[in-house]
Amino acid sequence: MNTGVKIAAFAAVLAATFGAAYGVGAAVGPFDAPAKAPAVDGPAVPGGEGGAVHESGGHAGHGG
Repeated sequence: MNTGVKIAAFAAVLAATFGAAYGVGAAVGPFDAPAKAPAVDGPAVPGGEGGAVHESGGHAGHGG
């Protein structure tokens, strides 16, 4: 066998292997479906919009 025939045979076997693996994977599908995140109606952090918690009731950095 010359080099060109060996490379072509290797490429054919490699393509057949990956094709078979793809076919089996598509037939079997995923084992565990990822859990979906729960729907959130309100802000994720208590204390108001944007997640910032203001204890003084004013805006920080503003003189008054």
